[in-house]
Amino acid sequence: MNLQTDDVINFSSICKQNNLQFPSERFSDVINYLNIQDLETVNDELLIMYHLLPTNKSEKDRLKDLISQYFGYVIQQEHLDFIDLDEYKENSHLDKYKEDVNTSFHNISKDILINFGEIDFSRPVSNMYWLNQIKKSKVYENEISFFNISFEAELDQIVNSQNKENFTNNLDMKLLELIQEMRNQVKESYTPNELSQKDNLEETDFLYTNTEERNKLLKETKILGMMLANKFIKHSNSLSKGKLNLRKTIRKSLQNGGSLYSTVFKPRVKKKPRLILLCDISGSMALYSLFGLTLLFGIVQRFRSVKAFVFIDGITEITKDLQKMKINNIKNILSNWNSYVKADGHSDYQRSFEELLTDKKIIKSSSNSLLVIGDARNNYRSISEDTIEKLSKTFDNIYWMNPERKQYWNTGDSRFMDFQNIIEYYSEVRTFVQLKEFTEKINFKKVIK
Repeated sequence: MNLQTDDVINFSSICKQNNLQFPSERFSDVINYLNIQDLETVNDELLIMYHLLPTNKSEKDRLKDLISQYFGYVIQQEHLDFIDLDEYKENSHLDKYKEDVNTSFHNISKDILINFGEIDFSRPVSNMYWLNQIKKSKVYENEISFFNISFEAELDQIVNSQNKENFTNNLDMKLLELIQEMRNQVKESYTPNELSQKDNLEETDFLYTNTEERNKLLKETKILGMMLANKFIKHSNSLSKGKLNLRKTIRKSLQNGGSLYSTVFKPRVKKKPRLILLCDISGSMALYSLFGLTLLFGIVQRFRSVKAFVFIDGITEITKDLQKMKINNIKNILSNWNSYVKADGHSDYQRSFEELLTDKKIIKSSSNSLLVIGDARNNYRSISEDTIEKLSKTFDNIYWMNPERKQYWNTGDSRFMDFQNIIEYYSEVRTFVQLKEFTEKINFKKVIK
């Protein structure tokens, strides 16, 4: 050991004087450990001491300052390299890891991905989604199972925990790199010579657009939102005459020999029809939420008799936020994702629709149309028949944009089948062409009650 034992003992006294007291056994364990490791420099030993003595961040910060004051060594490296233990000798993975870190993690990650099975990149989910799925798999757990060791010495247990954290962090980074490489390989390609640049861009999956392409499409998406608002305004104005009074119209036609010469309408409904917008911003929606929110932004900017909500596991109204917001700031909603979490952060369509149906302003409105943007993946939660029935009765028309490929609807945790029978019009929307077609086909029709 390069550090003098007396220096370590004196330093322990300095720690006590500064209200940073570690058990004497902990210092003894560190000294014994440093003697076994036989590190090259004093600074290496101080770094080990810095990582092994504290049990929390507060102690670490204070110890860092004391090491600087007493030994004159400023610790800048927060990342601790792998520390070997005798219990690891039987593990071949760790032997490879210690020899060549990059190659080892690449090979281990590759094996995990092969054994995990096929990853479907056509689903509108992020790379982190797939990493989390892999981390839950047995093949991943097997690769890090060698850290599940019991140690008699507390210090060895601390070292093992830090090694495990270091190992899994590096493994996860490499897995994310390989997942991104795989995603890039399966991108739906297009030939620039066959189509104009604009046509290519409009047919490109939102998930595969770069920043420049995305910004162009977002501006066009805002315009689509404004056009959709105009369509609803015309629908709203058409109701100004009130609903058709069929009995009086027939009676009046008798005066004209049975010809429907003129029609009679019921008195004008004073309450304006309301458009309700609902956008899923959960993790499975990936980049599609941004385009959904931009469509909502365009509608809200043009039409005031509207209420806009985002949801994950509960709804949050964002109408006023969108009215005050500039288009470039829409992504801030997704950046502040945690502020919209109501429970566990996992998609919950049941709870979100229940909250929507208890909104008094929505219930009291005489004519409601609902536009939903979401993949209907409900984290294996069920949707009650009562909720479906209430949705059907509350809203005259329901329209749904689903960014997931149609072939994957109603598979896994998708509950889209629960809603399909009450939806007026639904479609797969993952490109600008599909989005434009969706807005064009929406027909806010009158509902005679």
